[in-house]
Amino acid sequence: MMRLTVARSGHNQDMPNRKRLAWQGVAAASGTLAAVAVRQAAVTTWRTTKHEDPPENPAAHDVSWTDAMTWAIAVAIGAAVARVVAQRGAAAAWQRATGDPPPIET
Repeated sequence: MMRLTVARSGHNQDMPNRKRLAWQGVAAASGTLAAVAVRQAAVTTWRTTKHEDPPENPAAHDVSWTDAMTWAIAVAIGAAVARVVAQRGAAAAWQRATGDPPPIET
């Protein structure tokens, strides 16, 4: 009987770790997918408005400061906002699916 209790105790301790790892995977995947989608949208927007490809290397000498800064700011802000939106959406979906809030460490 005591052996069973020890095994259950260990199992119970593993569950929060599994949930935390699962949540970290969900959060990372959602943030990454959102950032990729925003970058692609930024490329499409740049091509549509400027009729050229965005700068591959904003530090290159043939890229103007204006273009370099515009590209960097647009992609950085877009990716950051998309990551927050995606992770909040993932947290809401996690709670609907599991009935518990995601195991986010604060």
